[in-house]
This record gives sequence, C-alpha cells and structure tokens, in this order.
Amino acid sequence: MNVFHQNLIALFTVILLQSPFAEAAPPLNFEAAPVNYSDATPQNVITQLQRALDTGEKKWEYADDFGYLLPLLKDLKISISSQMLPFSKTSLQRHLIGPDRPRALYFNDDAYVGYVQDGMLELMVTDEKLGMVFYTLKQTPAKKPQLQRQVASCMTCHASTRTKNIPGLLVRSMFVDPVGLPVISAGSFRTDHSSPLSERWGGWYVTGTHGKTTHMGNFHLASSKRPKKPIENKTGLNLKNLSSLKEIAHYPSPHSDLVALMVFEHQIDAHNFIIRTNYAWQIDVHNGDTEQEDAVWKQEVEQLVKYLLFEKEAKLEFPIQGTSSFATEFAKQGPFDSQGRSLRQFDLERRLFQFPCSYMIYSKAFRSLAEPVRTYVYQRLKGVISGDDESLLSQKMSESDRQNLAEILPATIPELKQVWERMGSSASALVP
Repeated sequence: MNVFHQNLIALFTVILLQSPFAEAAPPLNFEAAPVNYSDATPQNVITQLQRALDTGEKKWEYADDFGYLLPLLKDLKISISSQMLPFSKTSLQRHLIGPDRPRALYFNDDAYVGYVQDGMLELMVTDEKLGMVFYTLKQTPAKKPQLQRQVASCMTCHASTRTKNIPGLLVRSMFVDPVGLPVISAGSFRTDHSSPLSERWGGWYVTGTHGKTTHMGNFHLASSKRPKKPIENKTGLNLKNLSSLKEIAHYPSPHSDLVALMVFEHQIDAHNFIIRTNYAWQIDVHNGDTEQEDAVWKQEVEQLVKYLLFEKEAKLEFPIQGTSSFATEFAKQGPFDSQGRSLRQFDLERRLFQFPCSYMIYSKAFRSLAEPVRTYVYQRLKGVISGDDESLLSQKMSESDRQNLAEILPATIPELKQVWERMGSSASALVP
C-alpha cells in the first residue's frame, strides 16, 4: 500500500455501517475494455491545467503559508467558503493532523481538494470517461508544479463495496480520542443525505446552529478506550466559531460550515451513482447490450434517479444555519427559471434544499453521460414528477414539489425540456 493510497483513505474512507444507501453495488469491470481505468489517459480539468503550467500559460506563486493551495483552488473555481475541517488521525500524514491542526477539504460540483499543513495536496476530479481520477501535488517550490496522477494500489480501497465498487468517494463519521485517533470500537458511520444528523461529523469540526438536534462533531472521547456509558456530545453543539474548543492553526477560512458539510455528503454519492451509470453504459455498448430490457445501464439509472430525487433524505427537526458565505455563494450559481427558482436554493428548515431534485443534474459529470442515458434519466424523472410512475420512490412526492419541479427542470435544462415535449403529457413513452 503506497503513501498516496494511505492519504486518500484519510479523505474519504469509512467502515460501511448504518446507511440506506450503503448496500453493496454489483461490481463493474472498469479495468477491462472499454474503460481501461488504470491504463487510459485522463482528459479532465487537471490535465488541461497541467498543460497550461507546462507551457507557461499559467504560473503559480508558491506561498509560505499555504503553498500552492490558493492558486489551485482559484483555477479549479473552488470557493474557500466550502472549507471543512476533519481532525481525525486517519492518514499516513496523521502525525501532521489533530485537533489543533485539522485537515482542510474544499470542493465544487466536479472537484475535491485536500490540504494538510506541511504535507502534500490531494485532488480528486471528474473525468468524462474515467469517472473520478486521483492526483497529488507536492508542496515544494517549483518552476512548473507537477500534478501527478495516482493509481497503483489505490483501487484496493477506492473501488470497494465502500465506494459502490467503482473508483469513488465516501464520507465517514467516527468517535476519536483526545489526540484525534479513531476509537473504532465506539462506533463508525458511512454518511450521506439519508443519515440522521446524530450520526454525522464524528472527527470533524462543525460551525453552525441546528437547534436541539445533536451530532458527533466538535467532540472527542475522554480516552482511547470504548466508553461504558452512552456517548453524549454536550459541548460541541451549535458552535458559531471554534474558539471555545481550542486554538487551531491558521487556515484560509475560520469555518467548517454546517451547510457545506451537508451539501458535501449529498454530493459524494451523487458522483458515485453517476460514475456507475457512466461505466455501465460504456460496458453495455462494448458488449452490444444497450437495447436489452434488463441492461445494466438501465438498472444503474434507476438508482441514480432515486438519489437525485433525495430518496430517504433525513428530515430536519430544527432549522440549521451555517457560519460562512457558502450557502449564499452556492445558491447564486443557478441556473434560474423565470421566477428566480433554482435547484441550488436551500430550505434548511425541513430538509437541505427547497426543491427535491439534485443540482448535480447540472454538473459536468452528469453532462458527460451519453445522450441516450441522459434521455432515459429525464424520462424516468418525468414519470415520477407527473405522477404516472409511483414505483420508483418509497414515498410519494408532494403535489407542490411535483409542480415546482415540473416547472423548474425544463426551464433550466433545455435538453430535458425537449425530451419532455416529445413525451407529451404522459410518461408512458419510457423508451431509451
């Protein structure tokens, strides 16, 4: 197991527990033709960025405090407000990480960056063919910084049942001791948008308010031993800043925003389902199986659509609010319909978003799906939203949600509008 493999485990690894979306997904042979994951040449935002650095089109200044972090975030169009601060010691860089020096994570719709003080930068970005591709960047001054792709044994953990059997991502929540070491015997959770808040953010800092709802963030056990009494987080709740805990080292932002954390948890598995669907289509095309009634890609679309519609989303018992500008910046991205509505608008009182269809349908990863796959997703969405298909979701969508989505989706996705218009008023024409 190489150094990079250990480091990536630190970003997104979890013991597979307690999540309705954590069941094992069928394996997809992404190492064989046509995907050829390990041997294929990536084509993505990082390969484009590296070419610009190599030719001198872009030049990064190395900073004494954050190295190349800030120019990297700028060129990837990742906002500093997305900063989240996990402090558990779960990486080969664990000697650099702890409650006083947490790791920092940043993200947008299609890229993730991990920053460890005095360590290297870790990156995950979406790729049109390969799904999620992993890179590192050494934090040492260089005339032309080199973003290095990493594969090798990374797939041992990053293509397991814990990542839905593809090179993917996951988030964990765990109890830790006073120096940040995981106490696995005390419990650990894989988290996504279906997870109750009470199981989230163990080993993470959290800034934001959430009423009487409890969570596992901003908290550590008294020792490395498994507690005999029920575990209660009494001091780490509703923190608007981290000053009440202890002084932590300098970061680009003082926040580990609650809303950013919740968006991040939703987005992780949205990416995993999109990637699985992408692989399944490529494999079925290669095998000549795309027209089969039980084609694998159609089965993957079913799971993707459920997730995009926030199937089994955990309901909020009390309103939540973050502390950074993340929510405002995120909601402004749109796109918007003529009434100013967007899938990025937050609710934060009953649920995460105001309208129950994921903004990830706007993402580069989703747009990279083949046209027949996108069409089939739009058709399945039409069936649910029109009320003609009540078999996909475990709970019936409310009339107001259906009406809002029926207006917002075609107004903000021209391609979807065309598909829906061809289908007419009925959702019966569900053909790929």
